[in-house]
Amino acid sequence: MSDSTNPDYYRQGPFECIELTRILSFDWGNAIKYCFRWQGKNGTEDLAKAVWYVKDAILHGVPLTTNEWSKAEAVALLTALAAADWADLRDVWITMAKDTPQHVLTLLVRKIAEIESGRTKEES
Repeated sequence: MSDSTNPDYYRQGPFECIELTRILSFDWGNAIKYCFRWQGKNGTEDLAKAVWYVKDAILHGVPLTTNEWSKAEAVALLTALAAADWADLRDVWITMAKDTPQHVLTLLVRKIAEIESGRTKEES
């Protein structure tokens, strides 16, 4: 049975998307949401939305999380996403875990360009 409030693309993966987004700041939680679901919903449009939230976080100095406890948990969950190469975004998850926002932005922009040009990682 389909759940329109919490669709499959949020519940698949190594854990549910909400487990990570609830411990993040608003901008980063939204960026994660769009990255988590891009393959199951709107494709590169969702990745472009993630880029928008990452840019906003960078512009306003918004941290990934607001405290060290949630940061440690976020890093653990991001590492799990990277290990599973969830949504074909291994490098993005690793870079988020390392808390290097500008590099996250660069990787997302590259991913969109790669998809739109029809290339794969192996072909690059």
